[in-house]
Amino acid sequence: MQSLHISTSAMRGIQQALDNTANNLANIDTVGYKRRTASFSELLSDSMTDQPAMDNQNRSSAAGLRIGSGARLGMTRLDLAPGSIEETGKPTDVVIEGPGYFLVTKKIKDAAGEIIREESRFTRDGSFKIQYDDDERGYVLHTTSGHILTDENGVSIVLQEPIEDIKITPDGEISANGDTFKIGVWKVDNPDQLQQVGQNLFDAELDTEENPMDKYENAIELRVAKLRQGALEGSNVTMTQEMSQLVNIQRAYQLNSRAIGISDQMMEIANSLRSR
Repeated sequence: MQSLHISTSAMRGIQQALDNTANNLANIDTVGYKRRTASFSELLSDSMTDQPAMDNQNRSSAAGLRIGSGARLGMTRLDLAPGSIEETGKPTDVVIEGPGYFLVTKKIKDAAGEIIREESRFTRDGSFKIQYDDDERGYVLHTTSGHILTDENGVSIVLQEPIEDIKITPDGEISANGDTFKIGVWKVDNPDQLQQVGQNLFDAELDTEENPMDKYENAIELRVAKLRQGALEGSNVTMTQEMSQLVNIQRAYQLNSRAIGISDQMMEIANSLRSR
């Protein structure tokens, strides 16, 4: 029975690792996407120090024999290796060179159109678009999901006139039509704890109107990151690496599936011997 538990728990973890690899492959062309790597951890195990006298007569297992319960997917770590940088020439495309995330916000409304809260998200996707926003009453830089880029205080960057010429410096200063703002780039101490919420976004875990400076550090002020205008960061997923991982997962799944089949055959033989 123990072998069945070990193999089935391992197969559940392997299935989750397969889902993680499939997600990486699906985002191979996603701007600013960071791949995740699966890591496994051992489940609880027992240590047999004193064996029953009857067992000692039939076998001589070493003292302190460990009996495991299998393995599970412990966590998926975020691979922060930089992706390839592609020059686009678009003034609203921005790359973060170094660790850090853009903070973008979006107002959530009820069925009547009233604003009920504001959600904050992190992203590495710098492919912004300019559009007039009725709520902000001005022109904003927004992501494909509709989230608006914020400044170093977590406030939405709003331009009052149509953009004719926009410039973004490496230290995050954005100027257009005489207006000047400072883009916020935030350093997260433990990126593995960031929760993915879809659309290439992470939950920033900030309450409405909470200043991000109270929780995170500005990566530009720390001089660990800078911006580059007119370029985009590609995904750091490589096809060869993910396909190699896919083969390893398939082999591990086949091994545990075969182990279940052999355990079932052994139990069948034991039951047939008892019935005689």
